[in-house]
Amino acid sequence: MYCPRCDRTIKTNDLEKLNKELKEKFGRDSLEKGDCPVCGTQLIDLSKRREH
Repeated sequence: MYCPRCDRTIKTNDLEKLNKELKEKFGRDSLEKGDCPVCGTQLIDLSKRREH
């Protein structure tokens, strides 16, 4: 998953673990909604991008 605003990538394999950690520590569920936990921008799933 990629945030175009923060220019950061979150590994898909780490999403579940990071989401659990964010919920426990900060009460945030933004990753479940597909949003960047830092800025709130909609994340882009790089595995689903179009190949040219």
